[in-house]
Amino acid sequence: MSRSIPTLVPPVLALGLFILVSAALRPVLPPDETRYLTVAWEMLVNRDFVVPTFNFAAYHHKPPLLFWLIDLSWAIFGVSRVAALAAVFAISATVMVLTRRLADELFPGDATLLDRVGWATLGNAVFVIYGGLILFDLLLTACILGALIALLVHARSPSWRWIAIAGVAIGLGVLSKGPVVYLFLFWPIATYPLWRTERQALSPRAFWQSAGLAVLVSLLPVAAWIVPALVETNGEFARSLIWDQTAGRISGSLSSSHARPFWFYLPLLPVFAMPWIFSPYVWAVYKGAMKRPVAALRDVWRSAPALRLLALWFVPVVASFSLIAGKQPHYLVPLLPAAVLASAYVMCAIRVKLIRIGAAIILGLTVLGQAGAALSIFPNYDLAPLARLVAARTGPVAFVGDYQGELGFLGRLRRPLDVIESAQVERWLGDHPTGMLVAIALRQGESLPGRQLFDAPFALDRHMVASEGVLPPAALNTRPVADRAR
Repeated sequence: MSRSIPTLVPPVLALGLFILVSAALRPVLPPDETRYLTVAWEMLVNRDFVVPTFNFAAYHHKPPLLFWLIDLSWAIFGVSRVAALAAVFAISATVMVLTRRLADELFPGDATLLDRVGWATLGNAVFVIYGGLILFDLLLTACILGALIALLVHARSPSWRWIAIAGVAIGLGVLSKGPVVYLFLFWPIATYPLWRTERQALSPRAFWQSAGLAVLVSLLPVAAWIVPALVETNGEFARSLIWDQTAGRISGSLSSSHARPFWFYLPLLPVFAMPWIFSPYVWAVYKGAMKRPVAALRDVWRSAPALRLLALWFVPVVASFSLIAGKQPHYLVPLLPAAVLASAYVMCAIRVKLIRIGAAIILGLTVLGQAGAALSIFPNYDLAPLARLVAARTGPVAFVGDYQGELGFLGRLRRPLDVIESAQVERWLGDHPTGMLVAIALRQGESLPGRQLFDAPFALDRHMVASEGVLPPAALNTRPVADRAR
């Protein structure tokens, strides 16, 4: 462990620089980043850190841990996007550190592998994609890593302390993204006899009992939040979060569950091995094994219990998510540490310098891609000018379409917007003749009634518009705005 901090300092610093450069090149991206920053902002405005709100109504879709961390960063550094990204950096760096700690537990004394973990994490395509985004998945990853490491240490050196740490980590996982944390931990725990070695002193029965106790402990931090939330919302919050959201996404019945075919994740799995899968140095080392892949995999399975654990963690979770109707690519992000450690194992015969160069290349290509997008696509997603216009308005404002919090944080709004369908525009303007109308996803050729205040491109083939006042009903030229995915 004494070597872990020095070997991780360069990749962690490189991560921080990458996040800053990436943020400078791109706007806050709708709808996810804008929505989650808006929820965190409203927590701060309301001074209510129990029940998250969205457009100043209870937000039942996600638990509050990410919002708490952003608000904590804002309390220290002030409200800004950069301060929010400080929380994101802390989360991503924690994933890097805990992945290194997991490697130390699974491959004790293997300095060659341990020296590669930091750069293998930083250069992994999945980590590069999500490491600087304001999303929940890497926070969940950190919680899963904390729980798994604690259980592994407990199996080696039993202590109530490790059960408590594992339980708290699991509970924080629930507070980060809900009960899905239990699914990610179920398979490595359930398959303990298949990867256990003499290093793990606990019998399977004792290990499973300890894991069960950790699950019970995990209910304490969850209860510390959910009980006040239930009291504040008369029980409605729990029903919406647990039943409507979790069960709805599993069944695909939720409107934003992103129901997709069972094979959806298969084409995405190679991304977990990028860019290393394209390295000629890796293929050169394993040229002989590629001539007999089945036998080579069988030999590794028999000789490397740690790799068995990684495989029994990764594969069953992918299969489980494939059976769930609702699917998104980022749902598999918490499997990143398993992919990173497998990559580091495979690259033990490759010099660290080459892995460092590979990480630098993928980071550099990502920055170049974002620089190109900053000159072409990204300006069409910059909602800050429209948000400032809305913030300066003292009268009523109505958002036409499916509002996803795009303007709340960017405009530092302190009151809700009226959210209406296009068919309601005429009536709303009749009730608010000097009000402002806003829409961000109108098709080309569509407009809003009244005097135009703002018109700019949005996305690839839409435009964002703001208008005020009333025109005769015949001038109304809006069509329903398609619902956008949450």
